[in-house]
Amino acid sequence: MKTRYTFAAVLAVMGVSIVFGMVLGGWLNAPRTALAAPALASGAFPVAAASTGSPATAADWADIAERSIPAVMSVTNTSVRRPSNEADAEGDDGGPLDDPFYRFFFGPEGEDDPEDENPAPRPRRPQRPQAPQRNVSGGSGFIVSADGFIMTNDHVVENATKLVVTLDDGSKFDAKVIGTDPLLDLALIKIEAGRPLPTLPLGDSDKLRVGQWVMAIGNPLDFERTVTVGVVSGLKRQVSVGRTVAGIANFIQTDAAINFGNSGGPMLDAQGRVVGINTAILRGGMTNPMVEGIGFAIAINEARLAAEQLREGGKVERGYLGISMSQQGITNAAQAYLDLPDPNGVLIEAVSDGGPADKAGLRRDDVIRKINGKAVRNNQDLLSRVASIRPGEVAVLEVWRDGKAQEFRVTLANRPENPLADRRRTRPGGAGPDAPEPPAEIREASGLGLTVEPIASRTRQRFQLPDDFRGVLIQAVDPDSPAADAGTVVHGRILTAVNGKAIGSPAEFLEAIRGLKPGAPVKLELYRGDGTNETVFITAPEAKN
Repeated sequence: MKTRYTFAAVLAVMGVSIVFGMVLGGWLNAPRTALAAPALASGAFPVAAASTGSPATAADWADIAERSIPAVMSVTNTSVRRPSNEADAEGDDGGPLDDPFYRFFFGPEGEDDPEDENPAPRPRRPQRPQAPQRNVSGGSGFIVSADGFIMTNDHVVENATKLVVTLDDGSKFDAKVIGTDPLLDLALIKIEAGRPLPTLPLGDSDKLRVGQWVMAIGNPLDFERTVTVGVVSGLKRQVSVGRTVAGIANFIQTDAAINFGNSGGPMLDAQGRVVGINTAILRGGMTNPMVEGIGFAIAINEARLAAEQLREGGKVERGYLGISMSQQGITNAAQAYLDLPDPNGVLIEAVSDGGPADKAGLRRDDVIRKINGKAVRNNQDLLSRVASIRPGEVAVLEVWRDGKAQEFRVTLANRPENPLADRRRTRPGGAGPDAPEPPAEIREASGLGLTVEPIASRTRQRFQLPDDFRGVLIQAVDPDSPAADAGTVVHGRILTAVNGKAIGSPAEFLEAIRGLKPGAPVKLELYRGDGTNETVFITAPEAKN
């Protein structure tokens, strides 16, 4: 009997312990209320205070969704397309009559079976009505201030003649476009609701980590208030989305499902803060806001800075150096040739006449190593850092020149709409009438995996080269060579110099490469044919048997 009572007492103690543990554990792991945390005073659209809470549980995600959905809405874009000319009115550039069913049954015009000697007559393609075409599209957005400012994508509001926002409670409001930033695919719009609106706090996308859980909210395929959860799959992705520019638009990659209609909706972290704006999907190597695949979102830090400028003045201004950068980057061969201590940096390929870099004394073949004391990793890193600085401000650059670091202070200008048009157009490495007399001419020469030949008159005409321009035309590139590995040394480019020595003929090319040891770094200077130069570094290949 005593043993039975003792066993019962042990069970009672264990039961009380379990209950106490469950209560204590529930209190420790209760959902955090980060959304209610005070915001830091930082700009027009403040960043939410950091949370030290643990990662969200399934219950937390449900709470976050419930609190966040009222600040997410659908955006309906109505646009009118008017025929601009006779060809447009006849339907020659696509549209409602250019549909897949017509092409499935009849095929594209003018594409008869080449083996059919008596092709059947094709029905005449109907003409497009000349009346204006009304198009309706949709997307998502989220409220960032109680007075009605809303962030969404530029492609959601593009060409809109009327924008209507539908809130979670079903109320509808006409929206006004405050400003757009196509380089980031961002738009800031506003509604007048006549009452304070629920908002979403903005987080810090720079603190995101790969593998961190996130939530996407939006209206995909007209299914309103859809919530999906996934992880951050990658950061600072460079993908081509609309008119965005790599380096300015650095995307967050996620496996949280994003579909047509999600565009412009928020991506939230585990504390319910916006860390990204759902933007596009990549499928089959092509980014598109309308097909299923890998999801991408604009990092909220970049979007917030741009949105604050749009709120202030309706446009975004970004810092501009006035240089073009080597697309090859700092390879092992470039690092060895330039005697750089590490592969960080950006090689200047050309400097715009009268631009900020030109005024500061920068020149071609300089390597920008640091900006404002922080190391520059690559081209996209430099572009992003410069673009984040307001025009008129001074950027301190550490530049590698002649084997040592030097400091330059550059007053940045405002980035033009087409920076490529500002690149200095020079004739690279060429020599004028005072150039030394070239050796006896030969028809072609091979070396470094290249076969070169003299510049023919038709090439001079095609590239509009003056008579005193010197170089050799790359006629062929050995596919199994370091030159081919570089990617930009291709047939049709003009080689103007090797290791700083001007080249004007195949014989001079052979002279310049004579004595190069296998594995030695080699600097090639090329002319693209569009008035711009290109510097490429390769290693001298091993001799083939």
